[in-house]
Amino acid sequence: MSVRSTSAMPRRAAALLALVLGLSAGALGCKSPGAPDDAGVQGPSPVPAPAGLIAEAFLPTPDATWAKVRALVGGSAALLPGSVGALAASLLGLPIAVASEIDGNVPALGVAVDAPDRPRPRAALGLHVKDGARLIDQLTRGEGARFRATPDAATSIALLAPLQGVSPVALGVLGNYLLVAETPGDLTALGPYVARTMPQAQVPKEDLAIELPRHALEGPVLRAARSAWDRARGPDGAPAATAVPLAPMVEGALAVLGDLERARLTLTLDESAHLRASGTPRPGGGPASKASADLAVGDVTPLLDLPADALVGILVRDRAASRAENVPKLVDAVAGLVEGGLPPAERERLGAAIRAASDARGEWFAGGVRFDGAGPTAFVRAAVADRAKLEAAIQDLVGTAELPPIQAALKREGFRVSAGKAEVAQQGGEVRRVRIEQTAAAGQPGGAGAPPARPARKGAPGAGPPPAIELHYLIRDDGLFASVGNDPSAGLRSAVAAIQGESLGDVPAMKAALAPLGADIAFALVLEPLRLVANRLGQPGAGDPAPVVIAAGAAPAGAGAPAALWARADVAAAAIRELARLGAAF
Repeated sequence: MSVRSTSAMPRRAAALLALVLGLSAGALGCKSPGAPDDAGVQGPSPVPAPAGLIAEAFLPTPDATWAKVRALVGGSAALLPGSVGALAASLLGLPIAVASEIDGNVPALGVAVDAPDRPRPRAALGLHVKDGARLIDQLTRGEGARFRATPDAATSIALLAPLQGVSPVALGVLGNYLLVAETPGDLTALGPYVARTMPQAQVPKEDLAIELPRHALEGPVLRAARSAWDRARGPDGAPAATAVPLAPMVEGALAVLGDLERARLTLTLDESAHLRASGTPRPGGGPASKASADLAVGDVTPLLDLPADALVGILVRDRAASRAENVPKLVDAVAGLVEGGLPPAERERLGAAIRAASDARGEWFAGGVRFDGAGPTAFVRAAVADRAKLEAAIQDLVGTAELPPIQAALKREGFRVSAGKAEVAQQGGEVRRVRIEQTAAAGQPGGAGAPPARPARKGAPGAGPPPAIELHYLIRDDGLFASVGNDPSAGLRSAVAAIQGESLGDVPAMKAALAPLGADIAFALVLEPLRLVANRLGQPGAGDPAPVVIAAGAAPAGAGAPAALWARADVAAAAIRELARLGAAF
């Protein structure tokens, strides 16, 4: 059987595989009898799982889910085939007359296995057909025949080869399943499991469900995650400057990922798209078990207390013990930016300042971003455990910028840092500022050996960074307030006033999007992508409300269920339609 993999058709066929396989990483671990057999007849006996199994995917109601996809995307999606059968026939190069043979009311099934010697996992997809023998006849007999069928003796799969040209994928029929894979070898290796074993599994309630076993999580999934993180790090293994604050969080997440016993991914579609992920820690008290037990969780109140004009909001909770564990990682990350590293004395001073600030603040901080005609302003409010200690710690931390190795690193990058008081009255405390200025260093715009920088209108799309930026902060008993950006004084006043005045919780779309999160949240992010785009285009205040919410947390053990880590993403229909429109434009 001849298979081609370089034309446009493989890409279209791959889209069909992706629809069912999702991330191509996971495996449903629990099999249960009771699924209906084809046409009331006892189905073939199941076969063992293929070696290296990393994914089983279920699309319980293909036609209904495809209808939801078309409705959510809107616009040009109305021109796409109206059923999964017609979509499959189009993608796979089958006669449109056989589209009605594909049963969109019976689950579509997918499986993937690890393939370290290949750029992606080996995968196979099974689409249920009303009568496998009749489908073969329609494809191979009569004047309109386009394929010939060759039985595979080992698996009983009828391998389908085109009478003319080559096929973009490998096709076959086993029982009442049309099987699709990248190569004939993948088809015969994985097809029997798809057609004989997976139909006996318990069908999930979601529109798409994938479960990931330990083999997938500690193997290809972790390898892919580490590879992505490595690309964000510097060539010597130290994080790039922009990744320094994320280093402890990412390293911790990677450790947890490799210590999960299994994970589950689901997608549910209604007026929005709801993606869910949950992971069960491996026994033995490893990083995942520790995270599920120690993770600081709570509700979204601090996020709802941000200013009402925030187009982006973020909430992070962490316990003092977790912050203390991350101090050495932060010190290592900052030290990695200094050429030759930090000498022991300077390293100890930096660590002491970070440790003191970590000890003195509370278990959460919330931040947001607002936009006006001139540009963005960010603001933060954090819980305070010890006001006096935190004030001293932050001043010590700012003072580390004067350490010679750090000062040299800043100069090399073209920056200078200074600190002092800020004139922002009536905020219930002393407001201080930290100023970061861009200097005319060599290699920087305006520096030696660099061409003159082209002037850009302030706040205009594509304008370069400002020559100086200020951070204003205020510490009170009810929180640490800070703001940085285009107008830090206004941002600080807004963050303070939001506690008693108009806040994000008073914005109906934002409140409705955040309400379902519950009280087990460790991290939450909400943003208004359409309004953000409008601001970037110089149209502040424009754009429809279409919140996107991403959150993570830990659900405690109870009622026979083990403790679990969870994550979720909820995307409003308007945001999906705009993303689809922008994608179509490119």
